[in-house]
Amino acid sequence: MTTQKFSVSGMSCSACSAAVDKAVRQMGGVNDVMVSLMNNTMTVQFDEASVSEEAICKAVKDAGYGASVYMGRSAEDPDALRYRNLKSRLWKSALFALVMMYVTMGHMIGLPLPAFIDPHTGGYAPLYNAIVQLCLALPVIFINRAYYADGFRAALHRSANMNTLIAVGSGASFVYGIYILVKMILGLADGADIAPLTHELHFESVTMILALITLGRTLELRARRKTGDAVRRLLDLAPKTAEVRRGEEIVTVPAEELTAGDILLIRSGGGIPCDGIILVGGGAVNESVITGESVPVEKNIGDKLISGTVLTSGYAEIRAESVGEDTTVARIAAMVEEAATSKAPVQKLADKISGIFVPIVCGIAFLTFVIWLIAGSSLDTAVSFGISVLVISCPCALGLAAPTAVMCGIGRGAEMGLLIKSADALDLLCKTEAIVLDKTGTITEGRMQVESVHCIRENDSVGYLAAAAALEAMSEHPIAGAVTAYGKEKELDIPECTDYHVTFGGGVDGLIGGKRYYCGNQAFLEQNGIVIPHSALIQGETYAKNGLTPVWVAANDTAIGLIGVGDAVKASSKAAVAQFAQLGAKVVMLTGDTEITAQAVASSVGIGHVIASVKPDGKSAAMESIMDGSYFGDDKRRVTVMVGDGVNDAPALTKADCGIAIGQGTDIAIESAGVILVKNDLSDVVRAIRLSQAVMRNIAENLIWAFGYNLLCIPLAAGVFFPLFGLKLTPMIAAAAMSLSSICVVSNALRLRRYRG
Repeated sequence: MTTQKFSVSGMSCSACSAAVDKAVRQMGGVNDVMVSLMNNTMTVQFDEASVSEEAICKAVKDAGYGASVYMGRSAEDPDALRYRNLKSRLWKSALFALVMMYVTMGHMIGLPLPAFIDPHTGGYAPLYNAIVQLCLALPVIFINRAYYADGFRAALHRSANMNTLIAVGSGASFVYGIYILVKMILGLADGADIAPLTHELHFESVTMILALITLGRTLELRARRKTGDAVRRLLDLAPKTAEVRRGEEIVTVPAEELTAGDILLIRSGGGIPCDGIILVGGGAVNESVITGESVPVEKNIGDKLISGTVLTSGYAEIRAESVGEDTTVARIAAMVEEAATSKAPVQKLADKISGIFVPIVCGIAFLTFVIWLIAGSSLDTAVSFGISVLVISCPCALGLAAPTAVMCGIGRGAEMGLLIKSADALDLLCKTEAIVLDKTGTITEGRMQVESVHCIRENDSVGYLAAAAALEAMSEHPIAGAVTAYGKEKELDIPECTDYHVTFGGGVDGLIGGKRYYCGNQAFLEQNGIVIPHSALIQGETYAKNGLTPVWVAANDTAIGLIGVGDAVKASSKAAVAQFAQLGAKVVMLTGDTEITAQAVASSVGIGHVIASVKPDGKSAAMESIMDGSYFGDDKRRVTVMVGDGVNDAPALTKADCGIAIGQGTDIAIESAGVILVKNDLSDVVRAIRLSQAVMRNIAENLIWAFGYNLLCIPLAAGVFFPLFGLKLTPMIAAAAMSLSSICVVSNALRLRRYRG
């Protein structure tokens, strides 16, 4: 299976995206389809042996839309051109619509009409008035001909959409107006009074429907473009040019021409155009655009700089490591954009309804027309009610309800340092019932250091600290790094180690000065036949109770020293755990550390459930017991979130309903997660959950509005309440209401851009 992204043109509402989805999904060899109305894109998973990219594009075109392989983000926002086009159509339509209102309704507010088109003058004046209305309606129809072209094309391809309703509604008004005009000509020839017929002309309805729909589309697109501002702002973070050292020269080149290995000069106050490593100099870097942390971070030689950040003070020469689409900013923008195109589970219902909405509305409109005729109403009344039903119906609001909220929410999350990979992750976060936390690097800082040392046998010739430093220098384990760093800090004379062995999950051993030295946990020493004195065991237990990891050192068959290695608890961890409890979630620590050490750390931050001494391959099974409730003894299935940062967390992150990776963690942990925290801060998990709740609440509000609007307005437009209460909508009011519906949904979603958590 391969996955390919396509650009899709011609979509105007959710019925369009449903039609595209259906056209591609029914092809043999297609496994999955995801169409984004917001971004005008489609992602398809398909079998290359059964179906080709060309065949997929053809299927979309056969459905009445355009398609091509996605070529990446263009320099110009594609919606910008459409927005300019809509604004041009709007002011031209509005000009004719204002004149039309003067001709048809000016007399109602005391505005004088020229006698030759004033219906009250009699003679040919009513006919001239009708002809003037026709002449004003025709340019508006021409200006907005796209509605008719798209609407009727979609209908011919059996995928009627919002434009179909507009085209049929305004087209029916125009045809009825022509019918009345002909009737006026025939009546005038017979000498009849044709003035009353001017009130039955629907040319003003045509003009106002098209003008108001275009106004609504313009405002809607303007609002929708704001939902993608987060991605655009991310892409605009990095400077467009860079100073590069080329031999002895310093040249300024466009940022897109940078290549890995280039040497860049970054001056005080300058933006960083790519990811790189400092070779010369350093200074304070403002990383707030990436991490949300406003305090500048000191950077020195060997440190990594991230694209889009700013060197607030100092001077640095950096070697470009990642450029173009591979930079951190570009990858974050792509992740946010991809996440925003995903669909929340609740959207599936809206999509199904949108797919059959237009045909149902057309049926209701026709039924309305027939019922009013059977009831003895005039043709004009029946036509007016039928057109109002067509025009007021709005599948757009249904289709925009979820994606606008998802895009705004995920975009706002990115600005807060919360990278949410999909709408599914948002939905699951909102339902969180249990939170599983790794210890090292998640609850704690993840920077191990020697906190205490204890000599068991003082007369050892090498010294237990020097021996431990020599053994651990060969290992990449965090505890090994702490011991080695301590040895260097104390300026110990570290001997050479040979015949080195590693026991996974236990420790290391090697030859030093003709002796076999061991460094590891208690079980490791005991497996090698080394007896630990009782007094030393008590000291080890004391270390563990204080949250330190005991590291034992032995020479041949004798324990000679004990090192207490600790990892400080993050300042935010205790408050974050308390907030998890406020959210109603059960909190569990899942760690490979010993029971005593794990309990000490858990107790310090207020965690009541601890699963300790779990090997990496056992974390998945532990997660299963938490998720199915067997760990808690109630067999209740819980939506479970796992937070971790290391390679050994990957199985648990994958197993959880939603995995959250600390951004400074390993790549494999990040790949396994549905949410990434850019900052190494556990309190951001709370912010992510609360953001998800705000987004899902916003989606619910939008859907309630969209469903409620259609359930109320369609009967109102059909005249259901007219016989009893005299309530009636004209096609013009219906058009205004339809436009307002979509604008309300998008505007409500835009509130998420101001979310503060």
